[in-house]
Amino acid sequence: MEYSLKPLSKTCYVTGNPLEPGSLCYSVLIENNGRYERQDFSQDAWNGVPDSAIGVWRTVVPEAEVQSSPLRDPDQLFDLFADLAENANDQQRQMRYVLALWLIRKKRLVLEETRETADGSVLQLAGARGEGNFEIPEESISETEMARLQSEIEAMGQAPQRQAA
Repeated sequence: MEYSLKPLSKTCYVTGNPLEPGSLCYSVLIENNGRYERQDFSQDAWNGVPDSAIGVWRTVVPEAEVQSSPLRDPDQLFDLFADLAENANDQQRQMRYVLALWLIRKKRLVLEETRETADGSVLQLAGARGEGNFEIPEESISETEMARLQSEIEAMGQAPQRQAA
């Protein structure tokens, strides 16, 4: 038999007060009108196992999960990529390459082919909406550097948009 229970509540079943991260919590499984229901109690509101309980357990309320906000519109990062494709200096080439990979993954850039040159592999890219042809040399990037660049891209994508005056 398969059961599906809701996750830990954010509030106490009795008091309605928030269940604080790190605090002790009691959870009870009861049957209510043919359905299984989970009730979560703060330690202060716990008066023992209810008669109707099918199961009971105690747990520590976990810390709230920090959810990263999704990147803004890939079009914004495509515009940055297009600028870097035209004007990248030595320090920006790795950023341009990582942006290209991210935009391919998001289907905002299309990888038309990879060709070999005397200097290494070059990605032939086009915008998914028919924008230009871009030739981006592959970059040799360490895992540490890749993580740093991805963090920078995420930070750029999450930066508040400027509003026109």
